[in-house]
Amino acid sequence: MTVQLAPATGPRGGVSRYLAPLVLAVAAAAVIAVVVSAPGQSGHGRGGARASHAAVRRPPPYWIVQPGDTLMEIAAKTGVSVAQLEAFNPDADPLGLVPGQRLKLWLHPPKPSPTPVPLGPLYWTVRPGQSFGSIAAKTGINILTLEQLNPGLKSTTLWPGDRVRLRPPLLPSSSLGRLAAALPGTLGW
Repeated sequence: MTVQLAPATGPRGGVSRYLAPLVLAVAAAAVIAVVVSAPGQSGHGRGGARASHAAVRRPPPYWIVQPGDTLMEIAAKTGVSVAQLEAFNPDADPLGLVPGQRLKLWLHPPKPSPTPVPLGPLYWTVRPGQSFGSIAAKTGINILTLEQLNPGLKSTTLWPGDRVRLRPPLLPSSSLGRLAAALPGTLGW
């Protein structure tokens, strides 16, 4: 049995002759758009590299262990791998995490900022029998500093009720430079 094909009626290919390349071009454009905008890929489009960096969040420098926490759970919550957690915290026992324990999430976490030392009172009210020497002994401030902070007072003429300045007033940073130059080495800063 022989099979014969019937001759085509009408122009060869017709509408599909023009439609096929158009469909192919639309499909290629869609593939390119998906590849360029895929997360984690740096495309050449506008903001491609910036968008991928903005999506990555850096974890806080430390993790405080909660009851029941494991390294695997901490890794899942923070995005830091278990291997990194073990490397950043070589002294931590992975099987014996203690609630309240602080784990590093960065290789070099920032140093905690020192707590500011309270400045103490600005003035001392003189009591009977006190001098710059006795005030210096009670406050821990150098006698020369007291004299320089109180140019109108003399140790020999202190009266009960006089106010002795114990520290310079809080000044803008531009004034601090002039103050330090005026009182070199006496403020103990």
